[in-house]
Amino acid sequence: MTSQTYPLRHVDLDYDVDDIRCRYLQLSSGQVCDSLSERGLKGQAMAAGIYPLIHTMKVAGPAFTVQAIQTPNMDCVNVRLGMVTSLFKGCVQVRNSGGNVSAGHFGEVNATAARAAGCTGAVLDGSTRDSNMLIEIGFPTFCRFRSPVESFGRYMVTDYMVPIQVQGVDGLLRIDPGDFLIGDNDGVVVVPRQMTVSILEAAEQRARKETDGRAQVAEGANPLDVQEKIGRF
Repeated sequence: MTSQTYPLRHVDLDYDVDDIRCRYLQLSSGQVCDSLSERGLKGQAMAAGIYPLIHTMKVAGPAFTVQAIQTPNMDCVNVRLGMVTSLFKGCVQVRNSGGNVSAGHFGEVNATAARAAGCTGAVLDGSTRDSNMLIEIGFPTFCRFRSPVESFGRYMVTDYMVPIQVQGVDGLLRIDPGDFLIGDNDGVVVVPRQMTVSILEAAEQRARKETDGRAQVAEGANPLDVQEKIGRF
């Protein structure tokens, strides 16, 4: 099969990706998660255990979803190559593992190709290998575990830019193409696509209140007074 077998799949976004990404990167995953919870979405964080390779790595961007399965079949290995042409500037590649725990699902070659296509990071409900190289090239990568084992014959990418399910804090969490991801050393949060801008604005307001409250408490203010004054402590 050739790359022509694999269609271009994009998502239309009604905001400037670079601007929104930069603003989200100024926030914490906790601030975004709290803002979602205030609107009734309390289960939008991926399950514990998915963390960056080093604590300073952060990701923020619209989701480029990747579906995978656990299989010894190698007939469709080129899907992982064909999908690269659909990657878009500012996106974050997010993969499920198909239940596989016996191989490395994403490595330095994957990251190099993804970065060249405009992808800004990867979130894996699974594993990576070439971890030191990923750190050295500075490609933000989040994973559940690491493995030196080649994935061919164990794990296969079967589709991309389709709804996927990953492990979430309250069970399976659906991620649609274009949902917004933010990840830091505390974990990864998924913002529904249509709420990307409104949640950003709410989280920014929350961050300003936290900064104000932190400064007041550092100067000796009574935490109860701060809570009553700004509604946040």
